[in-house]
Amino acid sequence: MAHPGSPGTTFFSDFVVTGTVGGADATSTPGEVTALLGDDFVESGDESRRLRGYELVEFAWQRVSHEDPWIGLYVMVQAHRLEVPLLIDDLARDLERVGFPVVEVAPDGLGCRRFVREDSRVGLLVDEDTGAVLKISAPTWFGPGPRYEKPAWSRETGKGWVEHLMKLDRDERERWAVRRQPESGEEQARWWWFLLVACRQRIPRGSGEERGPWAELALWLVRKCETAGVLDRTETALQIADYSLLPPDETVRMCLDAIPVSRAEVATRDTTAYTREHITAINRSRRAKALSMAAGEQLRRGGQDLALRAEVEAWLRLRTRLM
Repeated sequence: MAHPGSPGTTFFSDFVVTGTVGGADATSTPGEVTALLGDDFVESGDESRRLRGYELVEFAWQRVSHEDPWIGLYVMVQAHRLEVPLLIDDLARDLERVGFPVVEVAPDGLGCRRFVREDSRVGLLVDEDTGAVLKISAPTWFGPGPRYEKPAWSRETGKGWVEHLMKLDRDERERWAVRRQPESGEEQARWWWFLLVACRQRIPRGSGEERGPWAELALWLVRKCETAGVLDRTETALQIADYSLLPPDETVRMCLDAIPVSRAEVATRDTTAYTREHITAINRSRRAKALSMAAGEQLRRGGQDLALRAEVEAWLRLRTRLM
């Protein structure tokens, strides 16, 4: 692990490319992180939150209750602690050389430039004035495209629109959308995503009767986002799983169907190098990991199909080796 006084780029570029530190990533459990990185860490938290620090590196987890497993929130490299600043120009040059360049997206408006490597879901915050890298984190919450652009509509407008949509049947929703949606494809994509976000914020917690209509509306909007090109097949399945918009077995089947590679052919950390020529295989492995983990969460919701359960468990046994 890099020492706080070392500004060398290899450790940092490896994290941007792989999303891992010593093999541990944001999906690793506390026990897995200890096994990979050792027990020389500082830790704080309570029964629902846990934060662990290894010099520059921080891992965070959360869980609903004491009986639930720890779920990874993020892994972050606190580059601002370096004695000698790490400059974005040096890091970007190194990443370009190895074939994994970062893309700059809109600044945060608070004095930071933002860069992202979308396939590894790693984001970088950079001091606008000095060019020093401040933080590198995965998974990132910013990126290019309609999902990350500032909405052109107010929060109150979104709330009003989705509350109105809740009162309409499917045909009426379709007619409403034809009248309201922007004409250009890019603006239309932003609009559908804005509606989905507004709807998700309204979905009640738990499994009460009031949740059903909101989940049904959210499902309709997810499908519209997929048609508009905001979401691909993997992201559609993950949205449906994350917000439990369909019954568990149906969601598990959807996640498994969206996995773009078989277990026999999937790239793993011990078979495939993180190099540009392997990028397609790497990204298929990443999708397989995300989808199988989402399917695993649905099993905990109450999936009953034994064949689906066996397939998900077989994928989850590969989890720590997937990229």
